[in-house]
Order: sequence, then C-alpha cells, then structure tokens
Amino acid sequence: MATEYIIDCAGNKVPVGDKLFSVKCWVGNSTDYLETNDNFIIPEASSWLDIPKISIVLPIYRAGNSFLPTLNSICSQDWPNPTKVEIILYVNQPLGAIDDLTQQSIDAAKAYIASDSSAANSPSVRLIFEQLPGGLAEVYQRSFSTLASRIKCSVDTLGLETKDENAAAIGALMDSTVFAIIDDDQVLSDTSALPQAVKKLTAGKSVIMGQVDITAVETSYTQWNPILTGVMNLFFAFKYEHGTVILTPRALMVSDLFHMPAVKIGNEYADQIWFATASAKKERFMIDVTTTLVEEDYPSNANMVTCIASYLETGKNPESINIFKNLRTSYEKNDEDLVYSLEDLNSLIEVLESRDKNAIGPLVTQLINKQQK
Repeated sequence: MATEYIIDCAGNKVPVGDKLFSVKCWVGNSTDYLETNDNFIIPEASSWLDIPKISIVLPIYRAGNSFLPTLNSICSQDWPNPTKVEIILYVNQPLGAIDDLTQQSIDAAKAYIASDSSAANSPSVRLIFEQLPGGLAEVYQRSFSTLASRIKCSVDTLGLETKDENAAAIGALMDSTVFAIIDDDQVLSDTSALPQAVKKLTAGKSVIMGQVDITAVETSYTQWNPILTGVMNLFFAFKYEHGTVILTPRALMVSDLFHMPAVKIGNEYADQIWFATASAKKERFMIDVTTTLVEEDYPSNANMVTCIASYLETGKNPESINIFKNLRTSYEKNDEDLVYSLEDLNSLIEVLESRDKNAIGPLVTQLINKQQK
C-alpha cells in the first residue's frame, strides 16, 4: 500500500501515521477534525463559547436521581476557581419512548440546575439530553467533538489577524483545557484530590484515572452479593498492579485526545479502549472514588459481576470467570515484587470454579487483607 502524506504548515511532506490530525498546524487540524466529526457535534452546545479549565461530562443512563451523590461530590471539590469548571449532565437513552428512569434523571438535573446548589462562584452545571443509537461510546465522541468545536469557535470570535496567531490561540486552549468523564455512580472520596490532580496535569505527559473502591454489589442473587463485593475489588486490585485499569474519573488534556481516531462506536468497551490508547505511557494521577455495582445488561463491570453471580448460583456460563483467567499472562510475565502472585490468582480461580460459598468467602477475605497489609 502506498504511503499517504500531508503537507504541514512549514511545507514539509510528512507521512500520515496511525494517529490523526497530528502534523498540520492547529488551524488546519481543527478544520479537518470538525469536518470529519461534524455529525457528532451537538449544535446547541457548540455555541457555548466560554471555555472552562476543566469540562466534566457525567453520562447518565437510566439512573433516576441516583447520580446526585456523584454530582454533589464533584461540586464539593475544593476548586481554586469554580467558575472555570463546568459539569455537563449528559442524560442519554436509546431511540424510542422516554422511559420513567430517564425522565426522572432529566427532572432531577433540571431541578439541580435551578436550585441554589448551582449558584454563583460554583461550577456551572449544564444539561444535555439525547437519544442515541451508539450508547456510551457515542456520548464520548459527541462530548469531545463538541468541546473541540467550542474551542475553534471561541478563537474565531477573537478576530485574530494571522494564521499563526489563530494557531497559537487554538493550541494554547487545546494544551490547557481538560476533558474529563466521571460515571454517574462514582463518588469522589477526597474533596481536594481532583483539583490537585488537574493542577498537575500536563499535555502529553500525564493522565487522571479513578482508584475505585466497590462498597456494595447488587445482583438478583442476593446471597452472593457480599462475597462478590470482595471478588470485584480483587479484580480491580489485580489490574491496578499491572496498570491496566481504565476507570473514571478519566481526564486528559484536549490535545492528547484530539489526535486520536474517533471512538469505535458499536464495539464493546470502545470508550475504555479510546482513552487507554490516548493515555498510554503517561504518568497516572489516581483519584479515590467509591461506587456500587448494580445489575446491568450492557457491557460493563456491573454486567461482569452479574454474570459471575449467575455462574456461582447456577453453574451456567462458566466463561464469566475468564476475566480472572485472562490476567494469568500478566502475572506469568511479571518479575516485579507485587502484592499478589500468580499463585494467589490461581487459588481464587480454583475456588470460584468450586462454587463453594464457604470456601470462596474466607479466601477473598484473606486476599483482601493481604493488600491492606
């Protein structure tokens, strides 16, 4: 296949790599990006020309008003300049009639915005409601494309005379504006953690991610829920040891995500893959959050735990514990002094396969205590 080239602002012929919009100057890049992603730009939000220091998107899917603790934990952060923080409540659901839980979310969001909680000298809270066929992945792509459009439109209003001036202004905003996603069930534990991490965040060098503690699991198999809370915390602990957890809060500078191809809408965990690719080899600032995993049908950690609960109760779908078996390679190849070993992982897999509650509970407790020590 012939190599494709583009010509950069200095007239250099440069081969196109895997990443997009990464060679030409910011003026050409942003024009190309907005043309390519025009279908993902939200018209009414594109006109928000006040560019924040950090734009936080809270995707809300059939959550009723249960997103409010997450929203309150974000607004309660010790922001040095709250007026430079925006929180977008992005209520979404598939095409069709609006269901009751979605309507409750819309009503709760409107009530919050109208209340004193979103008054002056606090983060601005905005509402977007859309019915989308592409689910969470489409929320990511539409949110980010719209923010990129806002930056370009904001610079356009300055009336700068030269291309270099426009490029410098766009580049400065791309390198200093933070794009963040926080799931609607994640509650920030420390009121200073997120602002401190944002202050340290540097374009091209660092990323913010969530250090999640699961406080409860809710499945139809209630007798397994307490044990499964520990099982899933171990799953995260195993992955944290190898730097493979991509949980919210997720945050990067706009310029770090701008060069990535679009989120692959329709693929499972496309949002995680998109963000993981952009954050590869960057320093991670971890933010402590708590969450509850509530039974879900769509691909998610909550769906994983639902499948495991079904397996432990019925014996059906034994492949549900492959999430642990897939971690074996990481431990086999690792020679670092980690908290957990391949033997620990294999012991957990073996006891899960036994489906013996009296054996699973004590081992899970033992392994969690090992981490705490």
